[in-house]
Amino acid sequence: MEELSWHIMDIARNSLEAGATYLKIVVDEHTADNQLRFMVQDNGPGMPDYVQKRLLDPFFTTKTGKKVGLGLPLLQAAVERCGGSLEIWSRPGTGTRVTAVFPYFCWDRPPLGDIPRTLTGLLAGQESLHLYYRQTYDGREFIFDTAEVRAYLQGLPLVTPGVLVWLNQYLGEGINSLYGGGRNEIARRAG
Repeated sequence: MEELSWHIMDIARNSLEAGATYLKIVVDEHTADNQLRFMVQDNGPGMPDYVQKRLLDPFFTTKTGKKVGLGLPLLQAAVERCGGSLEIWSRPGTGTRVTAVFPYFCWDRPPLGDIPRTLTGLLAGQESLHLYYRQTYDGREFIFDTAEVRAYLQGLPLVTPGVLVWLNQYLGEGINSLYGGGRNEIARRAG
């Protein structure tokens, strides 16, 4: 996977397919500490021990009709290539949390990618999903919570096409403001 947002999407979709109704996604960028960290946490059913022990095996999956499960092994490979870390915590009946840490300034680190499109894509087919997203960049913070947006929309479904277009733009502007606007964003994406 070429972007970290694709890993976030993969983890989050697995959570939703497992029955999660709440997702917390956090991205923290600390250039002074040379660190980029993302975390995806859900309220799904959690994983039993035998599944947790095989999560990084690319030839293991719990999905019927598939013979491989490449998402987490590919994330593990990306983390190892950069000298970062990957932590997976899960407890049956409680949920799962995946945390990946990368050096911020590492040529091999995949770019963060298109987070607004990732979040909008998650919401597109999940009207009942409660999504909390927080991103920080050197102390500046952007928070998005579907509970607040739903209250603002007064009953208009989030999956309404016009709402999804607005959400994508709103998320893009909010995240871009962390970097000081257009010119800094372009430089950041270029590495």
